[in-house]
Amino acid sequence: MKCLRIGLLFFTVFSYRQSLAQADFIPLGDKQYDVLNRLEIQLRKDSVLNFSAVKPFNRRRIMERMEYVQSLIQEGRLKISDVDAYNLNIAMKNNFEWRKDFGDSSLKFKYIFSKQIATHPPYFGIKQDNFSAYVTPLVSLQTGKDNNINKELFNYIRGFSVRGQLTKNLGYYTTFTSAREVVPLYVTQYIDSLRAFPNQGYFKKPTRNGYDYYDARGGIMLRASKNIDLQFAYDKVFIGNGFRSLILSDFSNSFLFLKANFHFWKLNYYTLLAQMVATHADISNDYEYPKKYDAFHMLEYNAKWFTLGFFENIMFDRSKGFELSYLNPFILYSSMQRNLGSPDKTTVGFNLKANISSKTQLYGQFIINEFIFDDFIHPKQGSWENKQAYQLGWKQLNLFGVPNLDLQAEVNFIRPFVYTHNDSATSFTHYNQPLAHPLGANLREFISIIKYQPFNKLKFQLKSIYTEQGLDSAGLNMGGNIFELYTTRARSNYLFIGSGILAKTLILSGLVSYEIAPNIFIDLNAITRRFERADKPGSFTSNIFNVGIRVNLARREYDF
Repeated sequence: MKCLRIGLLFFTVFSYRQSLAQADFIPLGDKQYDVLNRLEIQLRKDSVLNFSAVKPFNRRRIMERMEYVQSLIQEGRLKISDVDAYNLNIAMKNNFEWRKDFGDSSLKFKYIFSKQIATHPPYFGIKQDNFSAYVTPLVSLQTGKDNNINKELFNYIRGFSVRGQLTKNLGYYTTFTSAREVVPLYVTQYIDSLRAFPNQGYFKKPTRNGYDYYDARGGIMLRASKNIDLQFAYDKVFIGNGFRSLILSDFSNSFLFLKANFHFWKLNYYTLLAQMVATHADISNDYEYPKKYDAFHMLEYNAKWFTLGFFENIMFDRSKGFELSYLNPFILYSSMQRNLGSPDKTTVGFNLKANISSKTQLYGQFIINEFIFDDFIHPKQGSWENKQAYQLGWKQLNLFGVPNLDLQAEVNFIRPFVYTHNDSATSFTHYNQPLAHPLGANLREFISIIKYQPFNKLKFQLKSIYTEQGLDSAGLNMGGNIFELYTTRARSNYLFIGSGILAKTLILSGLVSYEIAPNIFIDLNAITRRFERADKPGSFTSNIFNVGIRVNLARREYDF
């Protein structure tokens, strides 16, 4: 309740001034991010798109930039492929309410079964003065087969989303979906080990018909001034430019947060105050889950083609509510933590990105959870106190000169104990799930993704993920399981990535997706996953095939 009061106080204070209309956000996983990423690299020095680390993106700001890109194309100052032009056009239709001099392009309810569905994303709604409400259906129906279980895989998601303006000053959005899934065996094993369903919160125990769960998100937004945006929501946030995020990913459940974004000159400053759910054993009985809190801020600087962001994050547990000392957005949390007695978990680091050409982007992350200089310069000692993680990635557009053939390669290295603490409540987790990498820590990972869109509506994707991780053995804590306390570590030195029982996972997947109408897709997907442990002979192999149709939803994927 204290987080709720704090959020409402912020909105009350800022609402008294003259404000501009505020937009909601492009959902994570939406295909718009592919075309926006391509445009960002091709433009190289764009002052808006280069601030792409914190997702989801604000619809209004992105729409303004897409109109700017379109003006460059019309003036002959920028050339893009026909496929990019098609994707840009669909993206602009998806954000129609912020398009200048375009009017309301949403479909009227009476046209729900008309031919307009073939050219317009399926939004239906009304606009009256400063009030607007746009509704869209959300559907995913998928079936398939896993060689390890004797029943069909099944995914049935249905729901809706609503977005719009309550007043000129206040925007809103809400999304609700209800789902039933029969998942591959390795996902079931993951659920059993974490007592949590990937990407979700509460779920019903499995029956022969699979898992049942629902997903409800929503929030309100205020554009307090030309350079200040506020959001109070129950949703997800992803920070980074890679396939994985070592800072904050969207893998876990949604959480309640207040986010402020200050953008001015060549700087973007984000501050995030969040209430999360600490680790809990019972997922079925009706009782209040233990709470934990997170405070985060990040300052990004854009020097034309190069963007660098410094961040600081602190995870803490307070039985009486939010720690008021962390409400100050312009202070180093580590210094404040020391003044409080150093009870909390602090992480610092940076996110970087460089558009080194109009076809090539390099990106990376570096985080420090704890740092002992003498041990760092003598890495052969393998001190447990050196808790760092690294990411390095490369994106290449139009590979071999083929339009819309793109490559992404990424490596991630996470040392033991990076996301753990001396208290389970202050570990970097939420709702029994990791907040960063889905496998936790003590791992190295190599990822490659090839995307090819030869025609407007047809897309191919090949993905490979190879991971090596050190697992615990016979109760010995080797730093890979981030739900274990670092005080229970097996030893203090000679801990390296892979220490413990070495486990290797290789995932190969191929996807064919066809967009039969805007935001309506037919997908064919094949996956081979091979898992083996050094202490057990043989390997556990999953061969999975599925086919499905989805409307206004991203694909459900289990890449771990």
